[in-house]
This record gives sequence, structure tokens and C-alpha cells, in this order.
Amino acid sequence: MDEKAEPLQDRAALGQEVARLEEELTKAQGEVKALKDQYLRLLADFDNYRKRVEAEMRAREEEGALRVLRALLPVLDDLERALEFAEADPGAIRKGVQAVRDGFYRILAGLGVEEVPGEGSAFDPRCHEAIGVLEGEPGKVARVFQKGFRKGEALVRPARVAVGETKGEE
Repeated sequence: MDEKAEPLQDRAALGQEVARLEEELTKAQGEVKALKDQYLRLLADFDNYRKRVEAEMRAREEEGALRVLRALLPVLDDLERALEFAEADPGAIRKGVQAVRDGFYRILAGLGVEEVPGEGSAFDPRCHEAIGVLEGEPGKVARVFQKGFRKGEALVRPARVAVGETKGEE
């Protein structure tokens, strides 16, 4: 009987082991399903976040463009007025254009834009673009052909300049 009891015990032990392994498999499958569900939710949340950030960025860009356009429209109004007065008094055109230019500089200043240093300042390749050389103090800006502008540390446009150099005697 002992010989017959041993295979029965092995079968019972195997049955218990199979049942335990099936239970572990079911538990692991449940955990995988829960983790997959959590992953899909996080993926959807991230996609929604990305879309929301993109929409906010587009809205800010549009808001910035509108701000600049609203700031520039008075310059257009001033130009229109200058042209109207020019017909009545051609000599007044210079005064009108100067007023428009001054208004434009005020708008730029209001937007935090300032002019890059010009003639007499030290040449700085970070804000000056050398397009020629003229007689003058070496290393200094001798002439500005096109003004440059910056907003804070960001360069909007470099100043196009001629750099001074001493002419040698021949």
C-alpha cells in the first residue's frame, strides 16, 4: 500500500502546486491588466496635456502678435495724418515724419526694445554686423548704415556698421 500511496501523494502535491500556480498566474494577469489600464490612462492624460499646452502656446503667440499689431496701428494712423497734412502744406511733411518716427520709438520702448549702441561705441560682434571699414578710431563704430535693436539680452536685429581703422602712411 505504501507504494500506491506515494503516487497518490505525488498527484495530490502536483494538483496543489498546479492550483497554486494557476492562482499566481491569475493574480499576475490581473496585475498586468491593472498596470496596462494605468499606462493607457497616463498616456491619454499626457496626450491631453500636450494638446492643452500646444493650444495655450498658440493662444499666447496670437496674443503677442495682436499686442504688437495694436501697438503699431497708431504709427499707421500718424502716417495717414502726415500724408493728409503734406497735401495742404508740403513743408510740414518733414515735421510729420519726425513725429511718426518719435512715436514709433516710443512704441518700441514700450515693448522693451532698445537701440544697439551706434557711432563711437566699441564694435561688438554680438550686436554689430561689420559691412565695411572707414577711417576712424580702431575698434570703434565709425558709421551706422542700419540701426540695430535688442529686447533685453535678445538681439532683434544687428546694427549694420562700418568699423574704424587708422589709415597707414605710405
